[in-house]
Amino acid sequence: MLEQDTGLSLAIAQIVQRLKGSSLHSQLERQARGSLHKPEIKLESLKEDIKDFLKTSGWEKRLQNAVYSELNVASQISFSTPKMDDFQ
Repeated sequence: MLEQDTGLSLAIAQIVQRLKGSSLHSQLERQARGSLHKPEIKLESLKEDIKDFLKTSGWEKRLQNAVYSELNVASQISFSTPKMDDFQ
């Protein structure tokens, strides 16, 4: 179980790293920085405000699609990568 959790954590970290280097991340960061100065954004409700912003602006779907795409790429790589046992 611990090994499976470690593998999942590693996969998540790799996906996050790849997305951080994408243009999608740059676009989201630029839009988020611009939204910080809006009066309707309050520190007390920041988490909910961010969730609402992601839904209403379409970013939620864009991020879901990007993660799905990365998972597809990762699964194709893991299926096509030979295992060390194949060489023995």
